Amino acid sequence: MLAGTGLQPVRRGNAFGARLAPAGDAVTLPSVTVQGSATAALQQEGTASDGYRATTVSAAGALGGMELRNTPYSFSVVTRDLLQNVQAQSPDDVYRINPSTLTQTPQLSGWAPMVKIRGFNSYDRAEDGLRRSYGFATSLEDKERVEVLSGLSGFLYGAASPGGMVNYVNKRPTPDRLNSITVGNYGGSQYYVHGDFGGPFDDNGKVGYRVNLVRQDGDTAVDDQKIDRTLASLALDLNITDRFKLELGASYSDYKMQSPTAYWFVGEGVSRPKAPDSSKDWSQPWIRDETESRKWMARMTYEASDHLTLRVAHLREYQDRPVQYHTMNSIRPNGQYAQLRQKVGETKTESEAWQALADISFDTWQVGHKITLGYYGYMDKQWQTTYFPNTGYLGPYGLDSPTHVPEPDWPSDAAKRTYYASRIRNDNFMIGDLVRFNDQWSALVGINRSTIKSMERDADGAPGQPDYDRGRNSPNASLMFSPTPWLTTYATYIEGLEQGGVAPDEAVNRLQVLPPMRSKQRELGIKAELGGLLVSGALFDIEKAYEYSNNANLYVQDGIQRHRGAEVSAVGKATDAWTIMGGVTLLTARVEGSANDGNAPINVPKVMAKLYSEYALPFAPGLSLTGGVYFVGQQYATASNNSRLPSYTTFDLGLRYATKVTGRPVTLRLNVNNVANRDYWLNSYYLGSPRSVALSAQMQF
Repeated sequence: MLAGTGLQPVRRGNAFGARLAPAGDAVTLPSVTVQGSATAALQQEGTASDGYRATTVSAAGALGGMELRNTPYSFSVVTRDLLQNVQAQSPDDVYRINPSTLTQTPQLSGWAPMVKIRGFNSYDRAEDGLRRSYGFATSLEDKERVEVLSGLSGFLYGAASPGGMVNYVNKRPTPDRLNSITVGNYGGSQYYVHGDFGGPFDDNGKVGYRVNLVRQDGDTAVDDQKIDRTLASLALDLNITDRFKLELGASYSDYKMQSPTAYWFVGEGVSRPKAPDSSKDWSQPWIRDETESRKWMARMTYEASDHLTLRVAHLREYQDRPVQYHTMNSIRPNGQYAQLRQKVGETKTESEAWQALADISFDTWQVGHKITLGYYGYMDKQWQTTYFPNTGYLGPYGLDSPTHVPEPDWPSDAAKRTYYASRIRNDNFMIGDLVRFNDQWSALVGINRSTIKSMERDADGAPGQPDYDRGRNSPNASLMFSPTPWLTTYATYIEGLEQGGVAPDEAVNRLQVLPPMRSKQRELGIKAELGGLLVSGALFDIEKAYEYSNNANLYVQDGIQRHRGAEVSAVGKATDAWTIMGGVTLLTARVEGSANDGNAPINVPKVMAKLYSEYALPFAPGLSLTGGVYFVGQQYATASNNSRLPSYTTFDLGLRYATKVTGRPVTLRLNVNNVANRDYWLNSYYLGSPRSVALSAQMQF
């Protein structure tokens, strides 16, 4: 197939790729994987034996797959093997070990999981490179990997937080037969069973399948907290011809939670107490939250020629939340707390994401080009209810132990109405050119025209705020220099557009969506392959509009929030027996303008350092010690900077044993998180997680 194309084959394990063949002084573009083997190559990356080191990123937004070392951005990848070996069940487990992320809103809160990257909050996520909005209950058993982009992504993904983007990559069919059963306990009495099955339907491998099934039920490590969860997902690959591939996917998830993690609020001038016992239920035993989701995806990839590839994809998801209860704890000046309890009627969300892109490769005057152009976007629609009674703040209660009360006699919901409350749509038209001047110098230049359209209505159809329809150009300019094959340096300037923030529950303008914002980033970076390690470093400077609650408790945009920092990370094999994944982030964040001029934004630590490690014991083949140490520095808890959260360090320990039973691979895992059972404030709103013990047994056959 490659004869006469100017391409030469490249072998990666059992998969094959292709790259431009050298011809005289002609330059070569970075190698790209032929679509038919892209999935298999991805599945073979980042295994435990490789130290969890990935060599590619499956989706750099609209640009598609790229070699990790040659991207002019900061990426970190948590691969399937690492997800399994740390027994991750939610995004919180990924954010805990990933050196560039910090959990802001835990999934067990009942709200959409939110991550902090480079000091900025982000609900934003992508799925297989398709831009998504927030989701309420994300499962990881059907994910191949989690890719984290640190920093602005406007050129790649459209409107998004300047902090970064989290891309969840779904499992795809395997080239060979796969049958895996895992039984275990995620902590407390959260017993579960997970089946993972895949392979080709036919001898020629034209049609492949992947099925993941999960059933979980039981109490967590927190008193009264319980998770009842079901997941079923199906993926089909149809290799219609050598150049035409159709990928289909569908999933169903039902996530029920009893007694979600409580939300805490401390007003200005109120002294924050030390963190209370996080293993206790600071909510109420009758508080519960339910999320049901149904999702479909289709993707077509057509290699029209050796120089032209067409990519089209569409995703749709429905999320129903039939039951929602919430609690908010307010710390009082006397060191006690008052509690508000709220019941919310059914809400629904309909989400769509799409893309239609073309990749064109050619040479001009010995300079290689790969141009990507096209259209992509997403849209979210939400239906809310007129029924949301609350008790007001009751109490106060002591912090030595939580106070539990019977569920109140809520008013009747017979007159409630469900109404079309909001819609947000982001459309993007982009063009980018990956230019290769020679073996050392390359550039990535492009622009994205991003438009945000948003509307908000009350129950009577009146605008909650003015409709918004505005677009901006988001340019990207990157220059890359590779003095040797194992080292790449880069400089990137990128701009982005971001949806405005949502006013928190305690604000006067609760749940109001603020206008979209523009952000800018300058970044210098370096990536080096040192033995079995991939070492990365970056200096960055990011600015965006500042959002905060003012003295009138009104959530507003006023001033600029600027984050300057440095980060370094390493992943891979330090020795044949020693695996590491870790990093350090140093951050200076300041507000410029507004009433808080010169202050640091809340919940932004100046220092974050993490190290996850494994050591294969030489005297016991198959047995590995695992563990991690995670340090988060001090954070300001109020916009006025008159209250500061103490730093905290947590430790994880574990064991993994891989063997064979009757010739079948068996893996036993034990993970203890927060070994010392330390109580700490995760941030100004949530407590950290208590000690939990997870164990599992996996058999492949």
